[in-house]
Amino acid sequence: MSLFSKYLAGWQFRANRPALEPGSEIDVFIAETNGTSGRAYIGDTKLIVDGAGPETVEKQVRVRVTDFDETTATGQGELLEVVGESSYSG
Repeated sequence: MSLFSKYLAGWQFRANRPALEPGSEIDVFIAETNGTSGRAYIGDTKLIVDGAGPETVEKQVRVRVTDFDETTATGQGELLEVVGESSYSG
């Protein structure tokens, strides 16, 4: 193995449209809400989060992914809990 190969071992590029697996739990920031559901953006992937009301905007929340369409990079999830604050809020 060359020095260059050793240096790059384990590196990978991040996708701007990550795929989400239904049933998985992820932590995201809620960007906006319509009052009953919120939107989280992960790169170019959009996730609609049921139960994420106005009190969750700019908060980090844990979400269980319930549905995901890889071709459109959109999905749905359900709010499990608020896990943190944004460093920009307050």
